[in-house]
Amino acid sequence: MTEKSITILLEKLKGGQKDLLDDIYSQLYNEIKAIAMNQISLLNTGQTITPTVMANECYIKLAKQNHINLSNKKHFLNYLAKSMRQLLIDILRSKSSIKRKHITTYRSLNLVIGKNDIDFDFLEIDQLLNKVERINKEYCELLEYKLLFNLTFKEISEIINKSERQVMRIWNQATTLIMALSKEENYKITH
Repeated sequence: MTEKSITILLEKLKGGQKDLLDDIYSQLYNEIKAIAMNQISLLNTGQTITPTVMANECYIKLAKQNHINLSNKKHFLNYLAKSMRQLLIDILRSKSSIKRKHITTYRSLNLVIGKNDIDFDFLEIDQLLNKVERINKEYCELLEYKLLFNLTFKEISEIINKSERQVMRIWNQATTLIMALSKEENYKITH
């Protein structure tokens, strides 16, 4: 299904035709599941949740809403990715409070960004992304595409309608910002 046809279905969904959510979800199910799989792979959840379960949980959350205002495929997938991230954070918080220990990530941010002195856990990444979003939504979106969805620069450029070179430039700016925020947070904690 093309992006244009998804946009048309989302417009009808906004108009109150909630039965179309099933169609949209089934058309994008492989992409939704891939996003879920990538997000799960970022951390050690103790294998208590699968990509299928996460995709279904997000569907249920979306279906329960009275008014769904998602304008296009990109907006729809971003919304689901944020829902998935929140679901994982809830799982982590629940496990942390039960076990009273820190749950670490399988993969640190330094593997994604390529810097040797970075080591964040998933909760820290979420907090930093929330800060970045308040400063610059475009940076946050790009960081989510790369860090959470594990998309290539080429794939991101197609989604946001910018050249691959522009995406790489924005990526460099976004990673500089997230690193600065991280250092600022670490400074507050140690001083």
